[in-house]
Amino acid sequence: MDNKLPFLRCAAGKMKTNGRKPNTRDKTFDSRSNDYICALQMKKIPLGLVFIFFVGLVSCLDDPDCVTSTTDFANLKFYKTEDGEQDIVDIESVRIVGSDSILLSDTTLSGKVLVPVDPLGNSITISFDTEFGLDTLVLTYQTSTRLVSEDCGIEILFTDLNYSRNDFDSISIVNNILIEEIDEDIRIFN
Repeated sequence: MDNKLPFLRCAAGKMKTNGRKPNTRDKTFDSRSNDYICALQMKKIPLGLVFIFFVGLVSCLDDPDCVTSTTDFANLKFYKTEDGEQDIVDIESVRIVGSDSILLSDTTLSGKVLVPVDPLGNSITISFDTEFGLDTLVLTYQTSTRLVSEDCGIEILFTDLNYSRNDFDSISIVNNILIEEIDEDIRIFN
């Protein structure tokens, strides 16, 4: 627009002229002309936003897919020995032997216990102090690394999950590879 003309603004379909009276001889200040200018300005905004969004989307296509499905937690669930139904267990504490970590304390468990595994080792000992007494579970596993990509780095795979000692009635290994999408790796029967 010409610098001699007052700055036009579109606001709720009304023409604003920054305090100056519009020149009725100039067609720019005609209300129909102002509506047309306002409509053009409104069309420029969405097209600009679409362009910026598209450029951002295309630039993300070069980023590597660094999503991993492995996890470093074993999912344990408690079940009743009599009927195989999931059990509700009163827990005094769940500890990792050899560390100061207390995973759970003074709780009633009706879901799962997530037990972290050590990526530098190939076994972990867990102590359960429950309403049934003090029980110990020793989990064994193998670790290996896999290169995801040069940009993403490596991931650690935990495979061959098993147990070497247990004080429970029985244990069943449901899944021997630790993957995030699987919500149960070990069934503990009391």
